[in-house]
Amino acid sequence: MAPQLDLPYEIKNVTPEEEKIIRKCVLGHTRNFVKCGKEGYVMPGGFKKHAQGIYNMQVRPDDVWVITFPRSGTTWMQEMVWLAANNLDFKTAKDIPLYKRFPMAEITTQIPDIAFELIKLNFLNLKSFQGLNEAVKVPSWKSIDKAPSPRFIKTHLPLSMLPPNLLTTAKVVYVARDPRDVCVSYYYLHKMIAKSLMRSNFTHFWEAFRRDLLPWTPIVAHTNEAWTKRHHPNMHFVYYEDMLKDLPKEIGNVCKFLNRQYNETEINLLATHLSFKSMQKNKNLNNTVNGDDNIQFVRKGEAGGWQTHFDEKMQLQAEEFLVSRLKGLDLSYPSFPIHEITRL
Repeated sequence: MAPQLDLPYEIKNVTPEEEKIIRKCVLGHTRNFVKCGKEGYVMPGGFKKHAQGIYNMQVRPDDVWVITFPRSGTTWMQEMVWLAANNLDFKTAKDIPLYKRFPMAEITTQIPDIAFELIKLNFLNLKSFQGLNEAVKVPSWKSIDKAPSPRFIKTHLPLSMLPPNLLTTAKVVYVARDPRDVCVSYYYLHKMIAKSLMRSNFTHFWEAFRRDLLPWTPIVAHTNEAWTKRHHPNMHFVYYEDMLKDLPKEIGNVCKFLNRQYNETEINLLATHLSFKSMQKNKNLNNTVNGDDNIQFVRKGEAGGWQTHFDEKMQLQAEEFLVSRLKGLDLSYPSFPIHEITRL
């Protein structure tokens, strides 16, 4: 067994003021939230216990990892990658939920403390929702370490918090999305899960998001880590907006990256399977909580929806947020071409 590597980054508690802002939007956690590394990636306090284990996961040459910031097309890309790599095996994809075919490395660390204890004591059963029941019994990253090859692994962690040999050993697909649309989708995910218990409205949520005080933020730094590695032969970087614009083309690009060849008919068949109308009906992709159809992972699948949620003040804040975060970076977004914007 290889010796355990020390974490190359520091983990420290957020300030009391920051904790208050986070807790208004994220429910169920009893331990202090933490910030990780020089970028200050926000994570629940329970992450500290698992951080070194995740960093020391044994990467295999036939692994395929999908990395995204939450609500950036993760499920969409997971299903695309899995089917492309598995000879378009729609039958198995129908029989086995995505969370089992493509588990999330850090899901155990994200389960709210209260829910974790209730599940552990069998007082709460989330059935098949994202594999949370299993993740309480055995840490998700440990289960993945013992899983047979080839493995397909999902994570929302940035590259700097993942095994250091990941990109030199395995294939990685990163999906980026306009942060404004991400924020809206992220808000509805929290709202749907928390239901009436959520104390924040979208204005509060946006304030936390733009101050980089939600789990996995800061989003631009997260994306930039992958963007700077986009030319690495084991990295495939794609924008969510490009997938919406021409899905068959992006499927073809992913297939090429995975060294898989399919004809036009097969690619179109996969594109139909990956349409949002199809995905919303697919319970193996669009998990619900205990059968509650109002709590779904696959929401709308659109670009620019943020415009119906941001008032004039928030639109200006969003532009200032993106300009300031992108300053000095080579990174840009198709819907926010920073190098063409001159009015700020």
